[in-house]
Amino acid sequence: MIIFFCVKFFNLTIYSVQIYGIDKFLNSSQVFSLIFVTLCIIFLINGSNFIDGFNGLLAIHSIIIIFVLSLINFYYENFELFFLCNLFLICLIIFLIFNFPNSRIFLGNSGSYLIGLILAILVIFTSQKTQYHKVYPFFFACLLNYIFFETFFSFFRKIFYEKKNPLYPDKKHLHMLVFAKFKTHVKTTLVINFFYLVTILLALFFFKNSGFLKILFIVQIVLYITFYLILVKKK
Repeated sequence: MIIFFCVKFFNLTIYSVQIYGIDKFLNSSQVFSLIFVTLCIIFLINGSNFIDGFNGLLAIHSIIIIFVLSLINFYYENFELFFLCNLFLICLIIFLIFNFPNSRIFLGNSGSYLIGLILAILVIFTSQKTQYHKVYPFFFACLLNYIFFETFFSFFRKIFYEKKNPLYPDKKHLHMLVFAKFKTHVKTTLVINFFYLVTILLALFFFKNSGFLKILFIVQIVLYITFYLILVKKK
C-alpha cells in the first residue's frame, strides 16, 4: 500500500520500456500502468534488500547509480533533480565512511528499503525528464539491471529449479557465492561493483544508441547467469 501511495502521490509513470506490447498498455491503460510501475518499484526495493548485508555493497552500488543520474540531469539542465541526486549522494557517501571497509553502522531492512525506493523515484523522474532528449529506457534498464535481476532471478530460481516458496530467504544469491570464494566483504563488494561499473561506463558512452543498450542489457544478464553457474558448481 505504501508503494501504491508513492506511485500515485509522486505521479510515477513509465511511458516506455521499448517493448511494443507493454508500451501499448502503458499508454492506453492507467490501471496497467499503475500496477506495472508498482511491481517495478517492489522488485527494485527487494533487490536492494537482497544485496544489503555486505559491507559497502549496496552503498557503493547506489553511489554509482546516483552519480550517473546526477551526470545525466546536469547534462540536460534538470537542476532540481541534479540537486536531489547530489543530496542523496552526499548521504550515501557519509554512510559509506562508517560502513566500508569496516562496519560501524548498518542499513538494516528499513534502510535498504528506503534506498531502493529513493533510487526508483529518482530513476523514474530522470526518465520522465529526459524522454524528449532520447535517453532510451534501456539505458535505465542497464543502470538498474543488477538490483532488479537479482530479485527476478532469485524468484524464478526458487520456483522452477528449487521447487520452494520464493518468499523464503536463502544464501544462494550471487554476492553470497562470490563471498564464498573470496571470504571477505571487501573483495566481494569491489569485484561485483567493478564488473557493474564497466558495463555502466559503456552504457554512458553509448547512452543515445538504443541498439547497443539493448545488447548491453542482454550481456549484463548473460554475465550474471554465467558467473552464477560457475560459482554454484565450484561451491
